[in-house]
Amino acid sequence: MKPHKLNAAKSQFTDILGTRLMKQLLILLLPYLLMTQFTSAEEPLRERIEWIDIWVTDADKDDLPRVLLVGDSITRGYFGAVEKHLAGKAYCARLTTSKCVSDSTFNDDLKLMLKQYKFSVIHFNNGLHGWGYTEEQYRDGLLKTVAEVKEHAGDAKLIWATTTPVREKSNLETFAERTDRVKLRNKLASEIMREQQLPTDDLFELVKDHAEWTSGDGVHFNGQGNEALAKQVAESVLANLPAAASAKK
Repeated sequence: MKPHKLNAAKSQFTDILGTRLMKQLLILLLPYLLMTQFTSAEEPLRERIEWIDIWVTDADKDDLPRVLLVGDSITRGYFGAVEKHLAGKAYCARLTTSKCVSDSTFNDDLKLMLKQYKFSVIHFNNGLHGWGYTEEQYRDGLLKTVAEVKEHAGDAKLIWATTTPVREKSNLETFAERTDRVKLRNKLASEIMREQQLPTDDLFELVKDHAEWTSGDGVHFNGQGNEALAKQVAESVLANLPAAASAKK
């Protein structure tokens, strides 16, 4: 074979070999590339600041039913007023956190409370964190949390609370774009609660037409808003307390 033909053949062989190696390399790298594009719910998405706040009032007493409020900073905002409304009827505890139910460690924190205390009512919300998760991951996480509560909370009655809207800081009368996702999450949660035959405390409906209850950040509530939320939450809890405690109204 002439030298130039031999060189051409070698070049062609090298091209074919290179193409095959490239294909094999892509096959090997494809799972890794996909993992960098999509984060599964088994890999928690972290916020810049993560926090958890556990508070148990009158932990040394058991002469009244105990109520657990699960949520985020919205729940923490109205917790004190709920305690006042339920004074003499129930002891209150809270587990508020920045974690989303899509976070695989969320239920670990919740079970920590359920293993240590007996609750008669659990009033529960989750929806304003974990925006990096898909709505499918949110739905699946919420389903798992409901299952965990049913397994570890004994005969406690679970009440779902809808997530409240987010408003534009520059104009509190206007819902922020993120409220569209809040509505979608509320819809997904509503379907789950209906299937599970669990009651819903519709806090979104309560506050949606009251921009004046919102603080300047467009997310949290001022004193008037927290009192309105607390009143409805307390009424919802009272309706689900054991008969003897509810009779003390």
